[in-house]
Amino acid sequence: MKSGKLTTQELRENVLDKIVRFRPEVLLSAALGEDCAALSIDDAILVSSDPITAVIENEKLGALCVTVCCNDVAANGGEAVAMTLTIIMPESCNARDVGVIMDGATAEAKRLGVEIVGGHTEFSDCVVRPIVSGTAIGRTKRVLKKSDLRVGDKLFVTKSLALEGTCILADIVKPKLTECEKRELEGFNSSLSVSRESAVLSGLGCVSAMHDVTEGGVLGAVAEICFSTGVGGVLYEDKMPVAELTARLCQENGVNPLRLISSGSMLVAVRDDETEAREAIEKLGYAFTRIGEITGGKDVVLIKSDGTTENVDVLPDELYKFSGESK
Repeated sequence: MKSGKLTTQELRENVLDKIVRFRPEVLLSAALGEDCAALSIDDAILVSSDPITAVIENEKLGALCVTVCCNDVAANGGEAVAMTLTIIMPESCNARDVGVIMDGATAEAKRLGVEIVGGHTEFSDCVVRPIVSGTAIGRTKRVLKKSDLRVGDKLFVTKSLALEGTCILADIVKPKLTECEKRELEGFNSSLSVSRESAVLSGLGCVSAMHDVTEGGVLGAVAEICFSTGVGGVLYEDKMPVAELTARLCQENGVNPLRLISSGSMLVAVRDDETEAREAIEKLGYAFTRIGEITGGKDVVLIKSDGTTENVDVLPDELYKFSGESK
């Protein structure tokens, strides 16, 4: 298609008619000619944005954007109420491709209880593949802040690491998978939200902070929260929960799973006794694995399986090896 906006009919058929309106906080939602949405929220308001730029099938693109935006709200202890989506399509695509992306986005939004209230769609010669960027607006009674981290806090992760990265890597390299591995990969793809973890953890007094493990993997996530707060950390390589399928695909493709995007896993800092947090997560059927702790100083150190140590920094995600964007 030529650059520019969708026609009115294309916009209605592929975007507006797909949006489900159900949140009472939404006073004014997406509509032709409306310049913005209107919300009524009494609690503290959380706002977070995320783009999806990786090579992903259109069927998964919209859903993933909704998930990761809502995950950031969840990591600060909130519930996502509404969100906007901006979809920029290359000229090689058509309006039906927009509809496919919106189908995934609206289905995931309904599953997570968040309403899509606006956004923008257009075709542009500035992009070579579809780009979807979202902004989520959430509410919370208690804002969990990374600045509340303290020396001695224990670090845990939920589920397994690199779930999202494994799904994206499989889309890129098209590995040969057994039927069992295909089902496992589907399970990874349906486990990328951390909203359930947030719902049971955010009200616990033992939880001092949470962080959604995204680009840069668990090593980048821990480095981010430590550097921003002025504390150090110690991590243990042999404690990291990595699924066998993830480990195999990473080994075959020269990827470090600890630096691979890991939406679906929540990094949780716990003060004192973790029993209440562990029981809450295990009731959901998820693993809750201790991977390290917060220390004094300003360095984050990974103790490797062979006993050597590595200073951890925030580095580009391993997926950039496949896009030519890593320097």
